[in-house]
This record gives sequence, C-alpha cells and structure tokens, in this order.
Amino acid sequence: MSKHAAVQFHRELDDLFERRTSWLRKVVDRGIRTKPKVFNRKRRRTGIDRLKRLSTECLARDFAKREFAATVDKKKRWQNKGWSRKDKRRDFDRWFAKHIPFKNCIYIFWRHRRAEYIGRTVKGKGRPQSHFTKFWFSGISRIDIYSTSQASQTPKLECLAIHRFEPRQNGQKASMPKWAKKCPVCEVHKSIEAELKDVFALR
Repeated sequence: MSKHAAVQFHRELDDLFERRTSWLRKVVDRGIRTKPKVFNRKRRRTGIDRLKRLSTECLARDFAKREFAATVDKKKRWQNKGWSRKDKRRDFDRWFAKHIPFKNCIYIFWRHRRAEYIGRTVKGKGRPQSHFTKFWFSGISRIDIYSTSQASQTPKLECLAIHRFEPRQNGQKASMPKWAKKCPVCEVHKSIEAELKDVFALR
C-alpha cells in the first residue's frame, strides 16, 4: 500500500466528513462563529471522486499485486530487436511461435520502466502483433506475456494488471464479459463507492 496515498485518503475523508457535519456542529454548539463549510452535490461528487482515486492507488500497491500473482501461471519476455517495424514484427512472430504455447494470456508493452499498453489473448484470439502499427509502439523496449489457466480468468488478469501497472494507453479498467471472473479490485471499489455515497448522502 502506498503510505502517502493512504495518509492523503484519511485527510480527504476527514475533510469531507467535517463538511458534511459542519452545519450540525454549528446548530448544536452556538459558540462556533465560523460559517459552516460548503457541502453540496458538486463538493460531494468531487470529494468522492478523489477518495476513489486514492483508494485505487492504495489497492494497486498491495492487493492488486497479490491477486495478480495468484492468477498468473507463467511469464515470458520478448526484448525489442531490429530497426524497422517490419524487422521487429518478424522477430516477434518467430519468438511467439517458439515460446508461447498457451492461448489465454495478457501482454504488457513496456517503454523501459513505464507500462504503455495492456491487452489480452483469449482462446488464441487477439495477438500482440496487432498493436505493432500503433503510434506509441516506436518507443517500446519489451513485451511481457503472462498466461493464466482459464479463458474466464484472462479478463480478470488484464484488469488487475491495469490497476497494478497503470498503462498510459488504457482506460481505468478492462472490458469485462459476462462469462469472465470478476476483478477483485473493482469489486472492492464498488463497495467503497457505495459506502461513501451512503455516509455522505445529501438530505
């Protein structure tokens, strides 16, 4: 867990709670001379969005990492070689045919230490090569491929990887088919959001 994010989460939570109860405090304690802090729909929405973002950062450092490791079966790595995209594609095709026998996996494109894009292959459909023409591919230094045992686990693994590595070219979470296993981080997020909305409900 990110210590800084956790500390910031507590601060934001305390501030939002103080705003939510500011009017009540003033009614009960007539000695309070300051104006009640603003708490309206906009302030509530902004506060809850900040708390959700901070909770994501906290969960990604520990929970997502642990769940990701538990879902992975094997890992393979391809180092980017060649000068042209055509050469790189040819080298990757040879490497993929030799080293990747599994059909359910995710792949992570890395620009040195920064994740650029995360995708998935389910039952052999959706190969990494389809992204070699993207504008961001020119700076890619390697591709990591993680396999999982079942097709239903693959979207879950992709979503966990997005939470953990925060790729620049993806959204906040992966698309999740109805037949797929649920992402545990997303399930916790739903519970957190529901709890925050209940705690900070408007009159």
